Amino acid sequence: MSSIASHEIVESFFRLTSRCLDALFMQYGGTERPTVWTGLWLVPRDGSDPVRSGRLDGWGAFHLHGVGCRFELDSGEDLDVDWDDDGRAVFDSWRILMFARSIGNETVSKESLRTAAMQSPSILQIASDQFSWPDGRYDLTMGPAV
Repeated sequence: MSSIASHEIVESFFRLTSRCLDALFMQYGGTERPTVWTGLWLVPRDGSDPVRSGRLDGWGAFHLHGVGCRFELDSGEDLDVDWDDDGRAVFDSWRILMFARSIGNETVSKESLRTAAMQSPSILQIASDQFSWPDGRYDLTMGPAV
């Protein structure tokens, strides 16, 4: 898969991450962050205890870390997203690079992925190497379940 162009990797990362976040928010009703020293917890829609990891129906596993989430898809791809201090879902070229490695692309560079993300009409650039969704649909309200 090393022949996949940087823009295709970026668009694939963006599309797959969007689908995983859609599945996550369909399965879980909100988030909690009990203290500033603890990471995020997801609140199941059935009212059971909050969780930091689990499975997304039809997709694979997820693991919350600090204020982010890693998705390990059954198809082999690895995706990762964070939420910044404002609760905005964000990613950077390093996360896209890790996705590229998970699909077998060992040759693409972090810089070429950053450039491709900057040029994508689907992606909102919020810092030199920080990107998000233009519509804010994956943004969180930090605190009790939303």
